[in-house]
Amino acid sequence: MNDDTVGSGRPADLDAALLDTLTDQGSTAFAFYDRQLRCRRVSGALAGLHRRPAEDLLGRRPTEVYPAARGRRIEAVVSRVLACGEPYVEPHATDPDGTADPAEPAEPADRTGAGRDGGAERAYESQWLPVCDPGDRGGPALGVLLVVREVTEQRRCAELLRAGQWRTARLQAMTARIAGALSVPEVAEAVGELGTGIAAARSEAYLLDETAPAYPWPNVPAQRTGARRRGLPAGWSADLVAAVTDGIARYTSQDGPGGARAILPLIGSGAPLGVLRYTFDDGRAFEPDDRIFLEAFAGQCALAVERSRLYEREHRTAVALQRSLLPERLPAVRGVEFGFRYLPGAPDFEVGGDWYDVFQLPDGRVAIVVGDVIGKGLTAAAGMGRVRSALRALAFTDPEPAAVLTGLDRLFTATEDDESLTTLVYAVVDPATGLLDLADAGHLPVVVVSADGKARLVEIGEESTPLGVAEPRTQHTIRLDPGDILIGFSDGLVETRGRGIDEGLDDLVEVARGANEGLEALLTCTLDGLLGDRDRDDDVTILGVRITGDG
Repeated sequence: MNDDTVGSGRPADLDAALLDTLTDQGSTAFAFYDRQLRCRRVSGALAGLHRRPAEDLLGRRPTEVYPAARGRRIEAVVSRVLACGEPYVEPHATDPDGTADPAEPAEPADRTGAGRDGGAERAYESQWLPVCDPGDRGGPALGVLLVVREVTEQRRCAELLRAGQWRTARLQAMTARIAGALSVPEVAEAVGELGTGIAAARSEAYLLDETAPAYPWPNVPAQRTGARRRGLPAGWSADLVAAVTDGIARYTSQDGPGGARAILPLIGSGAPLGVLRYTFDDGRAFEPDDRIFLEAFAGQCALAVERSRLYEREHRTAVALQRSLLPERLPAVRGVEFGFRYLPGAPDFEVGGDWYDVFQLPDGRVAIVVGDVIGKGLTAAAGMGRVRSALRALAFTDPEPAAVLTGLDRLFTATEDDESLTTLVYAVVDPATGLLDLADAGHLPVVVVSADGKARLVEIGEESTPLGVAEPRTQHTIRLDPGDILIGFSDGLVETRGRGIDEGLDDLVEVARGANEGLEALLTCTLDGLLGDRDRDDDVTILGVRITGDG
């Protein structure tokens, strides 16, 4: 429809007929506002979106038709386009004039026509275009044309695409997040992190006790796969029991206290491990893509739980093996005092190959060793056991340090692979004389602290190689006077996060200087001074020898 008072232009009859047809019968939603901000033409399609007769809009300003705040906003947009002469686009509004404020309640009839149809919210793109006089392109605009088109489907497709991309990116990020998890609490933390990302009110992980008695899992024939399932805790709710029993994810959508729930079984190598449960306060429906995403994440969690438990079992085994090979007490020998400190690596890191040993030789001297097998876990612990046993056997045959290291080189060449490198410092001390013969295989220098508190590093072998990289072995002799202390140690003492070995060695000498108030006091002071509250990943071993002078 149109207002006959519009402008001074005289269009051709055909143009007028076409415009009238477009206005009255076309599907394009549009309106024209003049320089006085009055609506001079409005299409039936736009009037229908507003659920208002076109006559209610024609000849009137927006503030005369709509609620005051909304009318002022429409007039502000028209005035802006008239002033600047540039188009203005309002994308993805929920009202067909592109100016409604979702936070402001609209009149019921206007709300129905403006953005909803049968309860489904619709989206619109509104274009405000300056209309210029063809004969005066540089002159002021004659008015503003509003063109509205519905973009609900385009927005839905874009949102689905973004949601799919978000799910993919989130799953990749969470997979990377738990790929390095070495403990079950780390996996549980990732479960909560995802829950926060998907706006879950509660994120819960329920795991079966891996030490509980097992019995066949009905849905996986035991005779074919050997699958087992663990005893179910008595306190578990029915939905958790059902999910872990049949291995099927369950989804409920409801408003209220219970909320919507996603219950996801964690299934390891043919056996249930537990259940994840996400609860949402809204009554959301879980679309197929949502389910695929959640179940894929649960699958990654199951792998992480299984891997973490395997690591924890191996860690416990390696710790037990290592501790069984390390002496809990050192021999009491007249004329010499021994002391040690051993700190295993942080719980989240694998057991290293540090070891120490002290044993008396048939000739009355005492052999002392500090070593480190390159590697972590069971492999390193087992390698440490082999080296320790071989060294003892060689020392009882010929205790001289150069001979022992040469024998170990032959052993490594014959029995160990190229990657089984071990560093150590081996010494033999005579309690009666204080003479100490040392040999080094790629290990760190030792520290000597004299009775008067002076401290120095003692380089035993210039750039000597680890065992497994054979070379002619040499030994050196030093004398320890009564009250002097020699300290051997592993790299975990001097190399930490943010501190290199050279800096750590300097710090060690500085800490040891003036701290000779007895062997045990010096060892404690060294640990406190070098490590303190520092984060550490590696094992730390210190072995001290003090000449007492009463031999």
